[in-house]
Amino acid sequence: MFIGKNVKLSHYHEGDGKDFADWQWDDAFINLLSDDVIHPFSAENWEKIFRNSANDNENVEFTVRKVVDDSLIGFVSLTNISVRNHSCELGIGFPKEEDRSKGYGQETLSLILDYGFNNLNMHKIKLSVFPFNTAAVKAYTKVGFIKEGTSKNEVFYDGKWVDSDHYAIFQEDWFASRQ
Repeated sequence: MFIGKNVKLSHYHEGDGKDFADWQWDDAFINLLSDDVIHPFSAENWEKIFRNSANDNENVEFTVRKVVDDSLIGFVSLTNISVRNHSCELGIGFPKEEDRSKGYGQETLSLILDYGFNNLNMHKIKLSVFPFNTAAVKAYTKVGFIKEGTSKNEVFYDGKWVDSDHYAIFQEDWFASRQ
């Protein structure tokens, strides 16, 4: 269920917090993830994020690891899970440039969507992305996300106001694409 050809969704491993703490200083990575104040997190802070989600019904956090050697390459999460409305928000990130544009994101998206729709019975999984993050937009649309709208001048990014686009995928569309 959580293992693909090249990546797998996994739990937090001892020492992962240090990697995330080191990776957070890469502007090309962290600035695309946050639309608010970026806080410097210690390894312990990162560990706490993962440990807290293990006992939380509103957030699910996975590390993403290579199948071949179990090395940590990223994370994926479903947050703000609404049991009543069967909806949640997706977050995903691959901190190291050498792990991007290799299909890991595409495979990770398939695994997390399968989990969200089949195990959590979500009706709708949504996300927000900056329109200039074209690699992410391409990955999202390739697995079936559809643009629902745009919040104009939503975020102050790199000295200017930028839009934030909102995408979603529905359970019935995901199931139909798998047949």
